[in-house]
Amino acid sequence: MARLASSSDVDRQRALLWQVVEDISGDLALEPLLNRIAARACTLIGAADCTIGLYDRKLDCIRTVAVFNIVEAQPGAPLPRGWGLMGRVLELGAPVHIRYGDLPHPVRTADNDMDVIGMPIRTGGELIGVLSMGASPPTKFSATAREFLEHFARYAAFAIDNAKRHVLEQRRSARFSLIVRVAGIIASHPCTGTMLPLAADAIHELLGYTNVDIPLIDVDDPCTLVIRFRGGDHRRLIQHEDRLPIDCGIMGAAVRERRAQMVNDVASDPRYINPPGVTEPLAELAVPILFGDEVLGVLNVEGHQAFDDLDLQSLEVIAEHLALAIQGARLADRSRQLALLEERQRLARNLHDNVTQILASINMISQSLTNSWQKDPEEGARRAARLSQLAQLGFTELRALLRELTPDESSGSRGIQLPADAANSLPGRQGLASTAEHLVAAMLPSHIAQHTDFSGYRPQVPECEEALLRICQEAASNAIRHANASFLEIQGGVDADHVWIRISDDGLGFSAHNPPGMGVFNMWQRVLSLGGLFQIAARSPRGTRIEARLPRRDRAS
Repeated sequence: MARLASSSDVDRQRALLWQVVEDISGDLALEPLLNRIAARACTLIGAADCTIGLYDRKLDCIRTVAVFNIVEAQPGAPLPRGWGLMGRVLELGAPVHIRYGDLPHPVRTADNDMDVIGMPIRTGGELIGVLSMGASPPTKFSATAREFLEHFARYAAFAIDNAKRHVLEQRRSARFSLIVRVAGIIASHPCTGTMLPLAADAIHELLGYTNVDIPLIDVDDPCTLVIRFRGGDHRRLIQHEDRLPIDCGIMGAAVRERRAQMVNDVASDPRYINPPGVTEPLAELAVPILFGDEVLGVLNVEGHQAFDDLDLQSLEVIAEHLALAIQGARLADRSRQLALLEERQRLARNLHDNVTQILASINMISQSLTNSWQKDPEEGARRAARLSQLAQLGFTELRALLRELTPDESSGSRGIQLPADAANSLPGRQGLASTAEHLVAAMLPSHIAQHTDFSGYRPQVPECEEALLRICQEAASNAIRHANASFLEIQGGVDADHVWIRISDDGLGFSAHNPPGMGVFNMWQRVLSLGGLFQIAARSPRGTRIEARLPRRDRAS
């Protein structure tokens, strides 16, 4: 019966061993290295085939990594303790030289008479893999062949350990690159709708995960994950939005438990949900995106290789970045909504204080126009002239508001083109004293006397004069519509620190049973927004006095 590596071949095998050691020691890429080791091992002792498996500590099994001359062997297939030749070596923790048919749990369809050797690969006393070889009958391995294979396994251990360190450094480098990439994406794309798809693509590209999903908690339904942002195969194969209840699935478990879920064999985990039309992966890693105690979503990846602590730590860092970015985007969106609400409130206030008051005066004059004309044509003519004046003033005020709503020409947007005099209502055109006097005079009916005194006043910046003008307008409108007043006095002035305006009438006044309405609230809000003080009080013996004081901001001459 033939035996491999007879004594006459020892010198040749020793020379070949050193050649193989030099050949494999410089290779830093793990997969090509293992394939080369398998081929060289067969050459060294003249074996028919070879497989190399690496020890998976988490699953406590040998996972096939490299195969030479075995068609049926599947890279990545796990072998538990005691199963197959490599599983037998893991179980015994020692070399195994045996007839293949005598293995307790054979896993190949090989000839039962095949002579096989399983050699543990160790580094630092720890098992890192198994080298298994077979010889077709009637050939058998000699003791010398086994001795050479033991030496080869030691050198292979050094090469594998070196390659694994290199792979680890490459993986760490890729993860640092990913963190930098994601940080750049977050800085450049504050909107989650563009940021999260780009982040998913970066994770797929730099770390090579087959599928990447970044579902978010539905703000209107906190018990549901909305899967809209994807990367890898999922982005290509799934074109619709999915909704996943958090009480099911591995991603749902990450939300409920507020901790990462690492599943390296999804086929054995009943929680796994595989989307239709997508190849089932080997492993899934779901990391919750946490902002404080709140779960915002999940960073979920799937792949055809088992995940480890480096994967987990890297994705936890990315999830922290995404949490800050998502929360920042939400706060920015809320700020925009608040700014929009404030702008709507400001426009509503301006409509009430400006256009509505003018329309109210027009309505009052129009109701009395017919009777006035019948009693005194000259008075009717005067009232008709005031109607025209008020209508023109109302158009001017409305055009000024429309101008504020018109997009800036520099933005390239096409908006309403307004006349050049659209801002004539602003007191900056003629000054507060003149504008207030003419505006109030146009509003007041003939039976209400008016007195205006701005002798102690100094021109202020436009925003202050605009606020003071609207307070005059609102106070005059209240005196006309509600107070049944016969006299209205407007005074304006400055002291060392403040500019002030005071409006008094001799009307009915107000009481606790008839509290001030929206107009008074608007006056108070205008003054408050400019850091001033607002007072409204009863006037003796009757009437109302309104006073507004603003920090003095004299207009530059």
